[in-house]
Amino acid sequence: MIEIMKNTKVISLDFEGTLVSFQWNITEAINETITILSEKGIPKEKFSNMNYAAIYNLVQIKGKEWEFPDNYLGSLLDNLYDRYDLDAASRWSPVQGLLDTLSRLKDYRIALVSNIGKKVLEQVLPSFNLQNSFGLVVTRNDVRLLKPANEGLLKVIDWAGVKKENIIHIGDSLSDLEAARDAGIKIGLVLGGENQRETLIQKRPDIVLNQLTELPAALKSINF
Repeated sequence: MIEIMKNTKVISLDFEGTLVSFQWNITEAINETITILSEKGIPKEKFSNMNYAAIYNLVQIKGKEWEFPDNYLGSLLDNLYDRYDLDAASRWSPVQGLLDTLSRLKDYRIALVSNIGKKVLEQVLPSFNLQNSFGLVVTRNDVRLLKPANEGLLKVIDWAGVKKENIIHIGDSLSDLEAARDAGIKIGLVLGGENQRETLIQKRPDIVLNQLTELPAALKSINF
């Protein structure tokens, strides 16, 4: 039985841009984040050319060095990002063939790893009939550092108890790709989400999907 478990294949899935349409207002969120942090005395220049996740990770790492109480800045951004999560959720729609595709993956163990917060995910998963689809759910509130950090995917590896070669993460962004590669697992990318198609293709992920419905066949094509 233990040997069977070790040979089980595991799929980690991103949420927004992968399972539902990408609706997060990134530009507005970044601008508001930088404004809030600058009001706390942190120079805006520290966040030049960073996306929302990179800014979040930087304040988590540097908060104490900047003489803020532990997790003070992280909590500040969590509250802000919860608002942007909720705004995006009002426009989310499931990607084409979502439930049918998941049903075709019944022989895999499936986890969800998202930069979306727990508050909103717990609300929306039932609305998309996804509340029983994942053996593990890792949200923004379950990690200290967001993707592109690999912390969430390391939780999947610990939960799965299988060799890394038997795990693949499916996402839609460079953050997903970097997190998977840092965790030492395979990566598949769905085009049309957070990042430009050409940018993602140039990174040579293990599989490239035009839409999620292609996932079962793509996994077979790499003997996964």
